[in-house]
Amino acid sequence: MPAPSPATPASQNTGTARATLRALLAIVLFTYVAQNMLNVSIAPLARALGLREWIVGLAVSLAALTVASLSQFWGRRSIAWGRRRVLLSALTLAMIAGCLFAGAVRLRTAGLLGAAATAVAVVVARGPFFGSAVAAIPPTGQALIAEMTPDERARVKGMAAFAGSVQLSIVIGSVVSSALGAWSILAPVYATPVFVAIALAIGLARIPHDGARPRPARGGSPALAPDSGEPASPGEPATARAPEPARALPPRVSWHDHRLLPWIASGLGMFFSAGVVQIIVGFIVQDRLGLPPQRAVSLTAVMLLANAAGAMLMQLVAVPRLGWSPQRLLRAGLTTAVIALSSLALAPSLPIMAASTFFLGIAMGLVGPGFTAGGSLALSAAEQGGVAGILNATGAVTWIFAPVTATALYGWQPLAPFVLALAVLSASTAVAWAHPRMRAARP
Repeated sequence: MPAPSPATPASQNTGTARATLRALLAIVLFTYVAQNMLNVSIAPLARALGLREWIVGLAVSLAALTVASLSQFWGRRSIAWGRRRVLLSALTLAMIAGCLFAGAVRLRTAGLLGAAATAVAVVVARGPFFGSAVAAIPPTGQALIAEMTPDERARVKGMAAFAGSVQLSIVIGSVVSSALGAWSILAPVYATPVFVAIALAIGLARIPHDGARPRPARGGSPALAPDSGEPASPGEPATARAPEPARALPPRVSWHDHRLLPWIASGLGMFFSAGVVQIIVGFIVQDRLGLPPQRAVSLTAVMLLANAAGAMLMQLVAVPRLGWSPQRLLRAGLTTAVIALSSLALAPSLPIMAASTFFLGIAMGLVGPGFTAGGSLALSAAEQGGVAGILNATGAVTWIFAPVTATALYGWQPLAPFVLALAVLSASTAVAWAHPRMRAARP
């Protein structure tokens, strides 16, 4: 029998998890930079291409519907199938989305594609294709972090670090979009598939093989001894390595689970408000400041940059040092969000708008880690794949309704989306302060 490997299974699993996490953070960076470039350019681009505002809302809402539908699917399968298979599948869909979006825009600007066909291509690319890709990344990361963090403080720090990497990608995406948009309104669209291709290359090269995988011996190459990672000795028969056993799917988590309901109710208002603001910010910049579409791309990127910078500051710097409980993070974040959203609703100038979105980012930077860590800690270790999917889907559910509702209301009355968002946000704030599970927070 071959000598046992010096690494224990636990240390092997830890090493694989850490290698996967490093690669995953790099994938997050490039994928979300690509998504943010689409988000920054889509509203001004829609007007430049002669598309109606509700097309933008429909595209983002369909993306959110896809995320909500597939988040628990991907989260559970990231454990059963392995993270490599899940992430590579998702990034392939993202590449298709980026190429379809860029191709449709190119044909429309060349006069070779009508408005209706362009609208369909934009909706499909930004909706189900890109939504399928984005649905896989957060639950995969959250389930991995839950596996690596046994206690509340570590879980909060881990979730904050992961969310902070997403915000960092938005900051970078906003800067890149602003620079490219100042040169050409089409440049961010054409750059999107390039960033997705980088993410896909990282996945292929750096995500370890971690699923069940038989390793048959082939002629002319060293065989593997059964249940070993070492070549068979010359005197042993050439046999294939025994396949790793297929892992069963983790338990499915219900949306109605009483352990999760207060966390879902508390987070919904923040996510809904963020969806409303992000989808109409491009229209606000154009209409309140009286700008043409190309100039609006750069200033829309500035607004999103301010929002992401506030969230990143909280998640990467403040939250790990505060040591607050998940409940306390939710309360502080939601209260800040009510004040910031009220200010943005009435902001007459770019500096006040940017400051308001910055404080909305601070609010999200507090709410996000509290929401994901608190919801994760509420369920058992065996349920982490399912709960990661539910938590990611919670934000996506709000985005199903927020963009299309916000754009439709904005076309009717510009203040109407803010009134609706404040109502939903206030309800979530009340839950965070008054629900018995939230009142049980430690100081």
